[in-house]
Amino acid sequence: DEVKAKYDVSSMRKLLCSSAPVRKDTKLEAMKYWKNAGLYEEYGTTEAGGTTILRPHEQLKKLGSIGRELYGIEKIRLLDEEGSEVPEGEVGEICVRAPSMFTEYLKDPEKTREAFKFGEGYFRTGDMASRDEDGYYVLVDRKADMIITGGENVFPSEIEQLVASHPKVKEVGVVGVPDRKWGEAIKAVVVPVEGVEPSKELEQELIEHCRGKIASYKRPKSVDFIKAEDMPRTATGKIVRRGIREWYKEE
Repeated sequence: DEVKAKYDVSSMRKLLCSSAPVRKDTKLEAMKYWKNAGLYEEYGTTEAGGTTILRPHEQLKKLGSIGRELYGIEKIRLLDEEGSEVPEGEVGEICVRAPSMFTEYLKDPEKTREAFKFGEGYFRTGDMASRDEDGYYVLVDRKADMIITGGENVFPSEIEQLVASHPKVKEVGVVGVPDRKWGEAIKAVVVPVEGVEPSKELEQELIEHCRGKIASYKRPKSVDFIKAEDMPRTATGKIVRRGIREWYKEE
């Protein structure tokens, strides 16, 4: 708060967030701090470019959504494993067709065929989402990051949002780790806020924090603690769950 108070941000008029879903509490704080600026949230991929947008006047009404199709984007299709459209409100893979879209992966025909395997020129993004009755999309997770535990499909982002809402958590990545009983067990890897010491008591506190807020099979079975500099990240700072999974694949 002291740092924020040093700056006059009243001239800011527009803010844009993209690349990864922004936590709801972070968006609310941003809108409170940059009160004169309109906040836009855009979803897209390298292959298809910008695809959806949530505009400033929609932020509070559809908090947690990535908006609706941008101008020029044909209606997104949410497809299941067989290429059939899922019912409204259910989760499917985002498939996009747009004039600005790429045509192929360079020198990789097999990957290109897989990306367009459902036909009609629709590109499979690998991102999972649902669509509400007003046509707004809610991004759920990367398909490759889905955890299958006890026969149930679980998306890490829902658990990450909940664990991250605990005041002692700075960052968290959730993955499935090999488990004889469950197939995969849900593990949260947490960076505590400064001044908080990792402990078994804190692990139980975070697990209990999830009780009653999500289904019991989605609660983390265990929590590990690391330093912020040890968290696997992309060049833009996004947490790489694949890197976390690598730590546990031999266990």
